[in-house]
Amino acid sequence: MHSLLLGNGVNRAASQKEWVQILQELALEFRAEDLVHQLDAKPLSMFIEELCARQSIRFNQAEHMVKVAFARLLKQIEPIEAHRRICEPFKVIMTTNYDFTIEEAFVGPLHSPAFTAHESRYSLFRRHQAGNRQIWHVHGDVARPSSMVLGYDHYAGSLQKIRNYVTGTIDVKKVPYRLSSPVKNGILDFTAHRSVYSWVDFFLRDHIHIAGLGMDFTEIDLWWLLLHKRRRANQTGRVFYYQIAVGGAPTETAVTSLLRSLGVEIVAITGKSYVDCYMRAADAIEQRIADYPSLLPASSSCCEVQELPTIEIERQPTQSKLRLPKPRTHSTT
Repeated sequence: MHSLLLGNGVNRAASQKEWVQILQELALEFRAEDLVHQLDAKPLSMFIEELCARQSIRFNQAEHMVKVAFARLLKQIEPIEAHRRICEPFKVIMTTNYDFTIEEAFVGPLHSPAFTAHESRYSLFRRHQAGNRQIWHVHGDVARPSSMVLGYDHYAGSLQKIRNYVTGTIDVKKVPYRLSSPVKNGILDFTAHRSVYSWVDFFLRDHIHIAGLGMDFTEIDLWWLLLHKRRRANQTGRVFYYQIAVGGAPTETAVTSLLRSLGVEIVAITGKSYVDCYMRAADAIEQRIADYPSLLPASSSCCEVQELPTIEIERQPTQSKLRLPKPRTHSTT
């Protein structure tokens, strides 16, 4: 079982606006022109928090206004062949993108929401159906701006909900019982046994292919899931990260170094353009799917806790206590 985690890279190759341009327009709209000069020095999440904090209205109202404006600036783009080639082998596609370009690539406007449970702010169960493909917008979507994960508080809340779902239980609206991840209990065929499940379950169970995603360290929810997948006693799926470089071999970065430490296979992809790179990445994905036609046996985890060798400690002979004779008692007559 193979699943895809797709970032914004293919959208950028299809000539979507650069993030910097979108953030510049957002800052100008909210009269924060001075923030434009600091975009390179701040992560996106903190830029959004600062932008909201500067507004004279309540913070949650400002956050909603910023998200609505951000969604409006994310103009829907026409999908290109690279979208289809990257996504073609997968029935389960997770994406950090807020737009519906993936859905448009396969069924045009005929996609529809098919959430497994009701959510308003977070996106554990936010699934869209495009033909026989499930597209999970893990950071929300433009159709519901309040669901878009942009600020640091929203990232932290998303991580909290994911962690509770994976390690404990959570309350979900309109579900009369508390939910937890079926994978936690060793249930791998969860789609046949449950009507409510999450993209998180696919992430922990399947072979995961990550493409077009920079894996910014702000995305703490994704990094925590990678760490948890690595730490699990029984691992059933590998992780592949396709590192794109135009015009030359990619170099080691802080991101790829950490991914290697977590057991992720870094697949170097080079080409003469970004579109060319993603077409080559599609070929590499197909090859690795062929190499791993099924999940790993649950008992063959490379991360099971290993028993430490037994250390024999030389025991010193126990000294017996010196017993003195009891004093005689003299009876008087």
